[in-house]
Amino acid sequence: MTAAILALLGGFAAFGGVVMYVVNTLRFDARWLAWGLVPGWASIVTAVLLVIDLVASIMLVSGAILIFRKRNPGRVLVVLGCLGVIGTYALGALSTVIQLMDYRFPLSRQLEAILGNSSIDSILGADVDIPWAISLLMMVFPVITVVLAVLPSTKRWCRGGADRRPAGWAPGAPTMQPYPMPRPGMPPTGGYGAPQGHWQQPNQPPQGAYRPGNPLR
Repeated sequence: MTAAILALLGGFAAFGGVVMYVVNTLRFDARWLAWGLVPGWASIVTAVLLVIDLVASIMLVSGAILIFRKRNPGRVLVVLGCLGVIGTYALGALSTVIQLMDYRFPLSRQLEAILGNSSIDSILGADVDIPWAISLLMMVFPVITVVLAVLPSTKRWCRGGADRRPAGWAPGAPTMQPYPMPRPGMPPTGGYGAPQGHWQQPNQPPQGAYRPGNPLR
């Protein structure tokens, strides 16, 4: 349950980061993907990161819902979504480092630019000065979510939804079969609930009926 809750929150955060990027671009009348202000490859990397964040958010939300419903594929979606979030953060930091090195900026003085590219920065960074340590700390949550998603307890929880057998069922136990109904002319089978009495043979009159040569009683 904790894995599903964290995945749900992470999915909303990743989706919110993509939405706020679009909103802030329109709000400040900035260039899309900073095209022309940074090297062309950096703008392409930014576009790829946005797509990965969007896909990761869908995976996290879908995976959380499936885990709530005890479906095993939810664990896989949550793990992939978390890896996508972690990957976008690392790839964004690497892209910033390469750009700073091209302009010969000292990396030790640009930690805000390098490490401040999490979803919380995309959501609040335009109005709130968020320390880079907070952004780095946010990456702890997807790591914890991955660990919780692969735990044996989560695996048993998800497999419980697929097991629809009745309580008390054990592997190899015989399944219940419907009681065979006897056909006319066949002797009844024994056991509880079996029809009692004597079956008349076909083409034979019942006992006490008139037969030629015998007096009628």
